[in-house]
Amino acid sequence: MMSQPIVAYYRVSREKQGRSGLGLDGQRRLISTFASNEAMQIASEFTEVETGKGADALDRRPQLAAALRKAKQLKCPVVVAKLDRLSRDVAFIAGLMAKRVPFIVSELGKGVDPFMLHIYAAVAEKERNVIAERTRLALAEAKHRGKRLGNQRQADINKAAAATRDAQLEPILKEMWDLPYRDIAQELTDRQIPAARGGAWNAMSVLRSMKRLGLV
Repeated sequence: MMSQPIVAYYRVSREKQGRSGLGLDGQRRLISTFASNEAMQIASEFTEVETGKGADALDRRPQLAAALRKAKQLKCPVVVAKLDRLSRDVAFIAGLMAKRVPFIVSELGKGVDPFMLHIYAAVAEKERNVIAERTRLALAEAKHRGKRLGNQRQADINKAAAATRDAQLEPILKEMWDLPYRDIAQELTDRQIPAARGGAWNAMSVLRSMKRLGLV
């Protein structure tokens, strides 16, 4: 029995991350394991280093466009490790579905139809908006309480800053969740993202942040 061919698409959102391989290795492992379990064969691979944000995101992803062309040529699906490697934007996902090329998200399984991909994308988009709104409210509350209580001002500001930092860290940590903590710490330090108490990250500070976000 011949294995079904698939086209693998990997994406990282920063040039440094693309050079280092952090994030890419995890995506490759997920897709490789998925293909092996489902009797599929990776016929071609495409790697993108791009933010993918904005209405013209697809135009700025030449590797995704190439993956779509290859999948049409082979009459096979494009496989990504996680949905956010395509996008968290519902409109963007809808645009991809209109290309008439099937997509498989390995963490969701091959039985998820296009309608459900829209649903998952909508949930991811809502989650992103909720985090942004939660941060905005925390900052507003800190400002309000700072005026009213005075001696509570610094504590509220610290709490709001922590909420903002967590909102920024969550998608980054989700992308690298399967890496060793020390590798994540090095990547965060390389990106010049300050740790909770300033300075460089270490494995323990990564673990604390991931626990606070419910990622472990």
